[in-house]
Amino acid sequence: MTIRRQYSLPNCTLVLEGLSDGSAASQLDIRPVLSILMSAECYVTGLSGPLSGGRDFFESLVRAVSSYAQEFMSGVHYPDRYGPNLGMVQLHRIDGNLHRLTVLPAETGSPSQIDQKTELSAKVDLTTVQLFDLVEAIDQFFADTQTLPELSLQLTPISKRYVKSAEPLAKRSLPAVVGVSSLALAAMAFFLVPVPEVQRPRDPVPQPNAAGQNLGTPNPGGSGSPNPNPTPAAGGLLPGTQTPNAESSSPTPIPAPQPDASPPSATPQSNTLPESTPSPVSEGLASPEVAAVPISDPGEIELLKGKLSQQIDGVVKNKPPVDAELVYRVSVAKDGAIVGYKSENSAAVDRSETPLSELLYKPIGSRPPAEPLADFRVVFAPDGTVQVTPW
Repeated sequence: MTIRRQYSLPNCTLVLEGLSDGSAASQLDIRPVLSILMSAECYVTGLSGPLSGGRDFFESLVRAVSSYAQEFMSGVHYPDRYGPNLGMVQLHRIDGNLHRLTVLPAETGSPSQIDQKTELSAKVDLTTVQLFDLVEAIDQFFADTQTLPELSLQLTPISKRYVKSAEPLAKRSLPAVVGVSSLALAAMAFFLVPVPEVQRPRDPVPQPNAAGQNLGTPNPGGSGSPNPNPTPAAGGLLPGTQTPNAESSSPTPIPAPQPDASPPSATPQSNTLPESTPSPVSEGLASPEVAAVPISDPGEIELLKGKLSQQIDGVVKNKPPVDAELVYRVSVAKDGAIVGYKSENSAAVDRSETPLSELLYKPIGSRPPAEPLADFRVVFAPDGTVQVTPW
């Protein structure tokens, strides 16, 4: 039983006739498989008759139309398509809207009966619309799995060597020309730069010493080598060659002591100062030449009193009570530091150690000479209490 398959488009119709392979599975299918192609006909609008042929004609038509459509849409010319192995069907572009389809006659002595059906060549000029209708009909054939399932179209990507750049050669070569020109200009600029002159270090010039003589350069042994050009000393003579004159050679006479001279007697003077008594012991107080500015603000004095009491209590609580009452005059700076103290009674003067020595400010740098100070009276009682009152 002959099987007929038709793929219709508005401007092109593709009709295939053939037989099934006769297998049981194919006989039971509602739409049997067309596996043996007997004839293929291509109807194009405007032609009086169809283009017909056998399997070779149909396979050549499929390959030629698919390859030409790929070239037309990509814009890349594939010259191997027109190589020595030309098929029965060929497509060439005439102008922007016309494409010539040529069907060559079958080869002489071909054993295929189907090849002998195409006895004369045919030439058909297709418009772009007709061409793409033919392409769509072929795509419908490949989408039909029940018609010639063993026939498939093998599409391969085109090599990059066939791709022509859209940019002209002058535009593509411009970056290389600019790079070479820049390199040449840089080389010329380097040639114009003068070569720097290298100056050798000069020997050091010996400098005269304070006495007006040039000392020799010391050697590693520690002794200096004599200067070959010594500077004349005072008087116009070189060192070591000065000759004493007559005036300088005579010694100066020294008067002898008178034997009858009696030593002057010490007579008391009426303005002799009385013997001064020693002052009380003082530590860290400012010198009398610089007068310290007293702190007169009552609030600040009360704040410094609290700081001083807190410092003394921290030291006294770890020490035994004193034997007698000790009275001191303590000077405190604005930051609360104890900058000095002075003993004010005999018991404090006779005592070698005092708790205030541990609290005395030990300067790391230097404090202002006229720093404002506040003086306090500090009394250490034998019962262990400490009284701090403004002076």
